[in-house]
Amino acid sequence: MPAAWCEIHHVQEHSRGGPTHTDNGVLLCWHHHRTLDTSGWTIRMRNGIPEIRGPYWWDATMRWRPVTSSPLRLRQRLTTRLAAGDG
Repeated sequence: MPAAWCEIHHVQEHSRGGPTHTDNGVLLCWHHHRTLDTSGWTIRMRNGIPEIRGPYWWDATMRWRPVTSSPLRLRQRLTTRLAAGDG
């Protein structure tokens, strides 16, 4: 969906002190932005990369998954994980 049709979601809620910065935002369509709190989906930022975790009915392991296919961001994430010993 084109970015112009999306809304910006603060991963750490602005009303709870989350920053209004691009590092804390993800683009969501109107429907998913409005239903995120009740749908069972969760979003977090890890090393500047948004990750999602689906509800149990979608993924019984409830694994966090990166939502980018950007080679640069994925390479940065891998480098960070290897440096931290999470490899």
